[in-house]
Amino acid sequence: MSQTSVAIQDKEKLDSKTAIGKRILSLFPNGCNRILLVNPVQVPEEDFNNDVAVDNRYPVYPPYGLGVLSAELRRRGYETELLDLNFIVQDDLKNKEAAGNLKDFNYRQWEGILRAKLDEFKPDVIGTGCMFTITYRQMKRTTDFIKAHTPTLPVIAGGVHTSQSMELVFNDCDSVDFISLYEGNASFGDMVDFINGKCSSDKLSQMAAKVNGEIVALKERAVKDAASVNIRPFYHDLDIGKYSPARGRIGTYYWLWPEGTRASTVLSNVGCRAQCTFCSVRNFNGEGVFNRDVNNVVDELQHLKETYGISHIMWLDDDLLFNEKRAIALFNEIARRNLGITWDATNGIIASAVTEDIAGAAAASGCIGLSIGIESGNAQILRNVRKPSGLRHFYRASEILHKYPQIFLKGLLICGFPDETIGMQMETVKLGMDIQLDWYTIQPLNLIPGVEITNHALVKGIIEKKALIDGTERPFVGSTGGQIRREDKERIQAEKFEDLLAGDPSRVPARSEIKDIWFLMDYKINYERIEKLDSKIKLEMLRKLFINICDNTHKENAMGNLYFALIDAKLGHWEDAKRRIALARKFSEASAYWKVRFDVLNVFKLIGEVERMIANHDTQLQ
Repeated sequence: MSQTSVAIQDKEKLDSKTAIGKRILSLFPNGCNRILLVNPVQVPEEDFNNDVAVDNRYPVYPPYGLGVLSAELRRRGYETELLDLNFIVQDDLKNKEAAGNLKDFNYRQWEGILRAKLDEFKPDVIGTGCMFTITYRQMKRTTDFIKAHTPTLPVIAGGVHTSQSMELVFNDCDSVDFISLYEGNASFGDMVDFINGKCSSDKLSQMAAKVNGEIVALKERAVKDAASVNIRPFYHDLDIGKYSPARGRIGTYYWLWPEGTRASTVLSNVGCRAQCTFCSVRNFNGEGVFNRDVNNVVDELQHLKETYGISHIMWLDDDLLFNEKRAIALFNEIARRNLGITWDATNGIIASAVTEDIAGAAAASGCIGLSIGIESGNAQILRNVRKPSGLRHFYRASEILHKYPQIFLKGLLICGFPDETIGMQMETVKLGMDIQLDWYTIQPLNLIPGVEITNHALVKGIIEKKALIDGTERPFVGSTGGQIRREDKERIQAEKFEDLLAGDPSRVPARSEIKDIWFLMDYKINYERIEKLDSKIKLEMLRKLFINICDNTHKENAMGNLYFALIDAKLGHWEDAKRRIALARKFSEASAYWKVRFDVLNVFKLIGEVERMIANHDTQLQ
């Protein structure tokens, strides 16, 4: 790059900082010392289902990121408050349900609670945001409410979705004054310091604003150091011990917890080594992985245990096993302190990072569940999306981890990649059957804002920008929630259904067909293999999973009840097997949705086989 080009870039950066600096000072004529951090309700009102919430099926995570911001701002001498509207709404619903007054539940109570906090605390600025697209609509309603109540109160929004959708948010949401780009551990505090004259505009970074109708962004990142990484969240008076499972769920292994388990979350390192084209982690956290000090992390675990009674944590890490020596030291320190805490890696681990020593240390430190990011069983797809692991790594990781049957192993798969053929999808099915993990979560490709694979889809016209900001893209292709809604819709008259995976292996299925591809992969990888499964410890684990599926999340799931009956028969729970097989027959015959699937997949035959197993057992008892 020429000296002239460097000089131009430096001037543009200086001009941007000057413009944003002026904008900031114009909105804070009296300084900024009181910061209210607000976590919006995570499920928008039009999507919120009381029955789902009553069954603890909505995530209720402690506001970890806001807690970290609060801790850092307090360290710098500022006064903060943390308002978790998501927990408040869920907590009220559960309390009213327990008292038999669910009809009195009011989703919009968050408005009165937020208004009262604004009047009481009188903040100088609001910090809020959203991590996921589905929450954006409610974040916007929250910031609109704040501006309607106090029009001159500046609002700063952050989080992954907001950061990735900067232009879309500014053009759609007038109630947001600034966007905090990327993680704001240091940059948010630097901005407040600038407002109060403690530093110059040179320190401003990772933020964007509309200046004279134009979006101006400072994409230069604040420097990460030990001080900005080793921050423990400060939760104020939030009762973290009530979050899960009493008010919602944390992670995907909650059904394995013993009764009375209290769970929370912890982040042990920031970032991910991978560069997957469908993921936003590298965009948000920057290149590389930044490790927290091992003792600092375990001190946080001990604090959660002693303060809130936490006995299980879900790692928030996107690359938990980065740096083998450090990961082993972390697990060994957890074991050495004998905290009695179990843990899981719901977000996923990288298969190529799994070693014999890591697996042994993980098991000894209380690991009960590991999710492995696989995505595809086709080598070309893995190269196209730049996965850091290949097929050999999946086979090797499975071989190592199967030595610890007490750890539930889950594979994370995606279907519907660009140019992915039926044959490629069948390779994913084959891989899943070969490595025999305990369960697989299959997700239709979710096109999230700002990542490479989504940008290509926008150029090709596969999706529209609107779908990226209002959350309409994700339910379209048949996530679990979308599939439940489809079951209800097709109870009387089913749409056409066929075994698309048995078709032309060279054909690329249409995006509208992915909802059926999802179902077929789920059946072939997760359910069919149970017919040959004999391991008692794995059957017992699956039994706990199926209790959750059939009694909580999918109460009229014919497939789930059928294979639950098979599991119970294999384990000798004959009375339970009778009840489940009766439900399987009832649901499959009463619903057009299930009937057409059982017909196409010849599943009714298995109902008869399980009924004969039960009859033979009853005959032997006579």
